[in-house]
Amino acid sequence: MGRKSWKLSKTREEVLMDIVVAQPGHVDAVVAITEQARANMAAMGIDQWQCGYPDRSTWEADVAAGAAYVALDEGRVVAVFRYADEPEAAYETLEGEWLTDGPYATVHRCAVDPTCRGRGIIGELFAFACEKAAAEGMASVRIDTHADNAPMRRAVEKFGFIPCGDITLREGPEAGAPRIAFEKVLG
Repeated sequence: MGRKSWKLSKTREEVLMDIVVAQPGHVDAVVAITEQARANMAAMGIDQWQCGYPDRSTWEADVAAGAAYVALDEGRVVAVFRYADEPEAAYETLEGEWLTDGPYATVHRCAVDPTCRGRGIIGELFAFACEKAAAEGMASVRIDTHADNAPMRRAVEKFGFIPCGDITLREGPEAGAPRIAFEKVLG
């Protein structure tokens, strides 16, 4: 799919937002949004991202791999996420049942600038990921989050992701941590 820009119109505000592959010049804004999300989760008592992950090096690696995406509102980074089209090791640990057996994409590390909350941006990120995955022939999109992260759980369920069970993270600084896994069937 490459470096295409997706225009998504916001019906409430009549704003056009671009979702593009993140570039090195976006990393500072991405890190700032991530740090704000981490602080907000800590304030809500959510033990997610509290070990310093994801950090600058995580995002730099995602940018270098072409896996980080940013939402731009009039050129300003207002959200970030990681999109992948390869299998996720942690999803092999599912205690539950996936909705599909076919190829899937994943969405990870979603964060929205707190000054832009309530505008439906997270839904636009999910819509982008689902459109991209469908264009790539994926059967579904999968995502996971911390059990205590009620705002993200509401967002994924509102967009139509179905809870499928619990997983255990296998890699990185949060290895061993439990998460709730969701899936949205495409097509």
